[in-house]
Amino acid sequence: MINISMDGVLARKNGKKDCYYEWTVGFCQVKVGKCSMEVKGLDELFQDYFKKGMTAEEIDGSEMIRDVRKQNFIPEDIEDLYEEALKKEYKRYFESRKK
Repeated sequence: MINISMDGVLARKNGKKDCYYEWTVGFCQVKVGKCSMEVKGLDELFQDYFKKGMTAEEIDGSEMIRDVRKQNFIPEDIEDLYEEALKKEYKRYFESRKK
């Protein structure tokens, strides 16, 4: 979830306007291979895919990796493990939401 506080965008300190943003982005635990990894912004990404009506089968794994890399580091040598794990997680997410 991204939370932008309007008070945080235009705040006054000592009579002066200061601009700053207050961001809250969630982390999700994903099992990648044998490791549990924290992935930033995954729930928001899944919400976006779901709103677009995309099923796990319709999502291109390389597209998902590209989207996740916007906020996370994914080593190239284990990209296939991430792709498999992310698609599996999205399938669970999609199935739980479509009920």
